[in-house]
Amino acid sequence: MIFDVGRAMEAQRRLAEMVVEESLGGEPRRVCGVDVAYSGGRGFGAAVVLSYPDLEVLEVETAEADVGVPYMPTLLAFREMPVLFRLLRKVKAKPDVYMVDGHGVYHPRRCGLATHFGVVFNVPTIGVAKGRLSVKGSEIIGDAIVVGGKALGRIFGRVYVSVGNRVTLEDCVRIVSGCMRGHRVPEPLFLAHKISKEVAMLGE
Repeated sequence: MIFDVGRAMEAQRRLAEMVVEESLGGEPRRVCGVDVAYSGGRGFGAAVVLSYPDLEVLEVETAEADVGVPYMPTLLAFREMPVLFRLLRKVKAKPDVYMVDGHGVYHPRRCGLATHFGVVFNVPTIGVAKGRLSVKGSEIIGDAIVVGGKALGRIFGRVYVSVGNRVTLEDCVRIVSGCMRGHRVPEPLFLAHKISKEVAMLGE
């Protein structure tokens, strides 16, 4: 199957129009980190649900799927969503918010992986990414990444935090801050990354 980049970009624009930015309405009780690693043409995903704010592990799930789309910057969701779909179906703990290893609305078409995931599954999501994207018209003001007068993301330590769906940027920064345990990324993503890598190595 040939991957149609133009159609994928148009799908992102449509999904971006469906984003809801709203307060969680209180502190979450359960936060889930999701990440995907790759080996031999397959994606291996891990979901780790932690209690909040004490960050005790409540549930760990893994899933795998064939990967039919190559890695392309700003189109990561089309590579990872088949794995994440299988993963989400396994999670039983009903997380209040998901942390995704990728960008949210801080994206050229306002639809990074965290937004794609959040809109498709209609769940609150926070984008936490390790790299900065090139977004037309963006400027750094303090720790905020601003486009057209609106903060699309914030620089937090060595990561870029942005709204995925059904949260506010203030929610995102507060929860990410509450999940830091001495690593570059918040604990739910640190554990999800570690476990996905381990599962991928076993699948080689």
